[in-house]
Amino acid sequence: MNYRSLVYLFPLFFILSGCNANAPQTAMTEENLVSVPQIQIETTEIHCQDLQNPAYQQVIIHAINEIRQHPRQCGQQHFAAAAPLTWNQHLYQSAFAHAEDMASHNMLGHSSSTGLDLKARLKQSEFKGRGGGENVARGQKNLNEVMSVWLTSPVHCSNLMHPKFTDYAIACTSDQSTKQKSYWTQQFGVR
Repeated sequence: MNYRSLVYLFPLFFILSGCNANAPQTAMTEENLVSVPQIQIETTEIHCQDLQNPAYQQVIIHAINEIRQHPRQCGQQHFAAAAPLTWNQHLYQSAFAHAEDMASHNMLGHSSSTGLDLKARLKQSEFKGRGGGENVARGQKNLNEVMSVWLTSPVHCSNLMHPKFTDYAIACTSDQSTKQKSYWTQQFGVR
């Protein structure tokens, strides 16, 4: 390499190094042009099968609480910053059972294959709270993908930001197809 090539490459180095890999990522929604922070996870991306690991569950609850500590516009509704949520193992059991039910019956919805709604499923899991909310999704490969979908949907975003919710869990499982499609269930409860 000659010195003339170095002269041309040197400014390119400074241009590329000016892009900060640690800068917060944001996504703009066309509807309201509000910046939506994305989940930042120091470990590798969290995939469906990782959600069964309690260490990942703590990373997730931290990420959800990071989202809730900032005001957010969910469609036409504005939410102030909300109190942090607590991981709830009964909600996790209920969410996991619903994700498995959806995966085994190739369906997406808030009623089980036997017709149970969220209230009945929470009672089955022995959740000792009142009320609840649920977000479901299918096909996303990792937590960042599914959270991006939920945060840009006014109804799902409202569940994430609703101030009455105190407890939280998220679960995921894959179907038995060759593509192993992921089924996600996120549940919220009120103590």
